[in-house]
Amino acid sequence: MPGGVDPTWQDRLIALLKASRPPGWTFGPILYGIGVIHSRNIPRTLGDLFKAVVQIGSLSLPLCIIVFGINDVYDYESDLLNPRKSESSLEGTILQPVYHTDVRRAAWASTALILGIFALTGRRQTFLAALGLVFLGWQYSAPPLRLKEVPVIDSISNGLIVLLASFIGFTSRGGSVANAPRSGYLMALVCAGVHALGAAVDIDADLQAGQRTIATFLGARASASIAAAFYATAVAIEDLKTIFGVYVFGGFFITASAAVNIKWVHRSFQVVVYWTVVMAMIWFGARGKEILAKIMKRD
Repeated sequence: MPGGVDPTWQDRLIALLKASRPPGWTFGPILYGIGVIHSRNIPRTLGDLFKAVVQIGSLSLPLCIIVFGINDVYDYESDLLNPRKSESSLEGTILQPVYHTDVRRAAWASTALILGIFALTGRRQTFLAALGLVFLGWQYSAPPLRLKEVPVIDSISNGLIVLLASFIGFTSRGGSVANAPRSGYLMALVCAGVHALGAAVDIDADLQAGQRTIATFLGARASASIAAAFYATAVAIEDLKTIFGVYVFGGFFITASAAVNIKWVHRSFQVVVYWTVVMAMIWFGARGKEILAKIMKRD
């Protein structure tokens, strides 16, 4: 800590919360909710609702401590060179070394909490999905695998994290691999593309830090082109009359703009993230309205 002063417990708590990136606390619950809605088996009893709430809670702050906090610990050197990162940035913080041990301990506690919750409340496939999610959350940033420095695999692993989070919600309500919805796989694909686009944004800092990513390996324009290609694939498969179809159609043009003019890459990355959040909210609103109408009709 600057000046050699030991941080107070309040300083440590604030640093831990910042490292978990509070805006990201919604990502896991949103993906879980998407999976539950796709299962077409919404919790209705108090027991099922309680179980869902506990599972959703474990995928918010605890999961973000693992995914984002561990990333900030092992990316400290490159974050110092990254203009997108600061101690107050919404796109990621610089976690001072004095807090690294705190974050590691919190991440281990979060791991035990998440796996314990799904061992007690989840089906076998749900627990295995949670185990895979936690494993990727750690190994994306931490050794020995540190997948974020394995070009191409870095983006694929991000897509798998999205897929597993939604699969947890899907299987928790009786779904299985055999009947998993196509849109879940397509969402994982385009999210892998968003990661590739983000890597293109960070290419200068990563090159200075000597880190290998999909962008440092293939180049910024190629990474942006991969993002556009993933969205184009989803456009070709998905029904464009659906909300998700509109999302991937818009996402294609946003990511393609960066491939055409690489100077737009940072802005394109920001826009596609906001586009994803907005369209997710619209999708939830539409599905929620349908579910409510069915419940009212039954009553």
